[in-house]
Amino acid sequence: MGNSIRVLELLKSSDDYVSGEYISRLLSVSRTSVWKYIKWLRDQGYIIDAKERKGYRLLEVPDRLYPWEIMGKLRGCTLVKDVVYYQEVGSTQEVALRLAEEGKHSILVVAERQIRGRGRASKTWVSPDGGIWFSLIMPSMRLESITLLSLVTALAVCNAINSNYNLNAMIKWPNDVVIEYRKVAGILIDASIEQDEIHYAVVGVGVNANISKSKIESSIYSLGIGKREYGYYGVTTLMDELNRCIDRLNLLGSIVLELEKLYSLMNKDRVQLVNDICKRVILGRVSVIGRERIEGHAIGIDEQDGSLLVDDGSSVRRVVYGDVHVRFKE
Repeated sequence: MGNSIRVLELLKSSDDYVSGEYISRLLSVSRTSVWKYIKWLRDQGYIIDAKERKGYRLLEVPDRLYPWEIMGKLRGCTLVKDVVYYQEVGSTQEVALRLAEEGKHSILVVAERQIRGRGRASKTWVSPDGGIWFSLIMPSMRLESITLLSLVTALAVCNAINSNYNLNAMIKWPNDVVIEYRKVAGILIDASIEQDEIHYAVVGVGVNANISKSKIESSIYSLGIGKREYGYYGVTTLMDELNRCIDRLNLLGSIVLELEKLYSLMNKDRVQLVNDICKRVILGRVSVIGRERIEGHAIGIDEQDGSLLVDDGSSVRRVVYGDVHVRFKE
């Protein structure tokens, strides 16, 4: 695969045809080997034109989240050292958790589709072709940072979507990204914590990208959830919001690079980080469904642990991440 990727890089660097002779000389391989590399790239979905006496020209890159394409977007990124890719997998989170148990970190697990995707509280996450489904094994972090990690990741997704597509994605506490109150992405955090030590944390991200809203909704309803569920607020996709498909590679790269930037602030400037999160979190009248029911107004985020601060009329209550569901009233 190594020489095939080098050939791909050569083709990408030229707007014209690249001769087979030039490629064979540069790589110190035979012309037959060059042809085999081209064939392998075509088998992966790359559209490559070939003309006698001219050589090869790259015409189209497939809409696939290939590891070499992802790493090309993440040059200089310290959060990701390697990418594990699947065409189909049960769950990227399951794979990442197994790798984390083996002591691996800074690995991005990505799939074109999941057949057992899961969200928070073990809910099913519909993950067909066209979405962005990945899990990232994070480097070691301080215990107090883990409680903010979900919100930090949600902010990274918001910032990436808004900067690339001029949309107004917001955070629905604690782990949803919404556009006009409809869910476009979700965050899942799994961590191994013993006393005051974090062995590992795995960040799972799912973005409804190049999928139709109707396809996701039909899958949700077939599972027996959706409109009948209390507080269901609907879904959307970037394709529906923009009336076009997006560059998934570019968005995935933007999310990871944004996460790297925000992650560095967790230890350097937590006050600024929480202020940035608060600007994106939907505040206002809420109904909290958890160990007890709380009616009131969400007024902010706790600086230390990311708890939602809710004024119930008599006092400000701290709603702890992981214990509740928040439903914003119309």
